[in-house]
Amino acid sequence: MDINQKKEELRRQLLEQRKSIAAPAFYGASADIIEELKEQKEFRDAGTIHSYVSMNERREVETRVLIKEMIARGRDVVVPVTDFQSRTLTHLLLKSFSDLKENRWGVMEPAKGEEVAPEEIDLVIVPMVGGDEQCNRIGYGEGFYDRFLKDVRCPKIGLSFDCTIVEQLPTEHYDISLDKIITEKRILTTE
Repeated sequence: MDINQKKEELRRQLLEQRKSIAAPAFYGASADIIEELKEQKEFRDAGTIHSYVSMNERREVETRVLIKEMIARGRDVVVPVTDFQSRTLTHLLLKSFSDLKENRWGVMEPAKGEEVAPEEIDLVIVPMVGGDEQCNRIGYGEGFYDRFLKDVRCPKIGLSFDCTIVEQLPTEHYDISLDKIITEKRILTTE
């Protein structure tokens, strides 16, 4: 089995694992992860925070409440917009949660907004299907975030449920590791 087949099989297993989390446990663990994120120096010090908008039905760690809270507190929140042609992300400043519309994958994205360059971002909160103890992540397999993260110089923190963390993921040269992964049970770090 080649590395792509291994990744695909692992991705399928981790998505199944995540899907099996019952709603009360999902929301409880998500809240614990977000509380831990808010305690991190990288989060407290960041002026401009890039965050994914969680797909709760896919059991991504819930970020919608956090995004609304950050906007209400006057923090600069940047949300990605998918360009399916170029297979890249652009990054728009989100002024109101009601500016979000669903794209063809069911991902909530800003319909409009001011574009923000990667070098203007102080922290990226990264979505992930799963990760490993060395802070590698596995996403959905399209490479959108790897292409974006290679240009990012600020801290990159992944949010994941502990049941989707494995000892070691198969990785390739273009896979971008994270600075930290926060689960409901622990914080993994490269430091």
